[in-house]
Amino acid sequence: MTNRLSRRASALAVAAVLGGGVALAGASPAYATGCLTGTGDVPSPKGGAGATATATLCVNSAGYAWLDTNRTNTVRDKSADGYAARAYVYWNQQYTGAIAVDETATSGGAPLRWESNAGTQFRWTEVHVCLGYSRPDDYNGRCAMVVYNS
Repeated sequence: MTNRLSRRASALAVAAVLGGGVALAGASPAYATGCLTGTGDVPSPKGGAGATATATLCVNSAGYAWLDTNRTNTVRDKSADGYAARAYVYWNQQYTGAIAVDETATSGGAPLRWESNAGTQFRWTEVHVCLGYSRPDDYNGRCAMVVYNS
């Protein structure tokens, strides 16, 4: 089973044990609705801090997803290790991005800018932070989950 499928199966098992959680209350059968905030960190392959990202992902009952522009959504490179920090969104069985890139030469990080323009039958929407040109589906340890909607 791939890492993504394993994460999804684990999330579903936890949700079943916990009764679905508050986030799913009132949701349609097809989609969880509301906004979820998360932070992801990925270490540098050279040791120490690498990159971090924070995002608030919102999804409505029709399957539209977006980053809440009233919240902080950033990616920040934390080390001058030669690997820039990049953020990606997994949406409709493909990755979008990098939606933002930050290098240590900038201060304060880079804002994430993404909004879906169409609904989808795929309720899984994920935000990832990666180092260098790694992508979340490379499974090389240079990416971390920030937040996802199941």
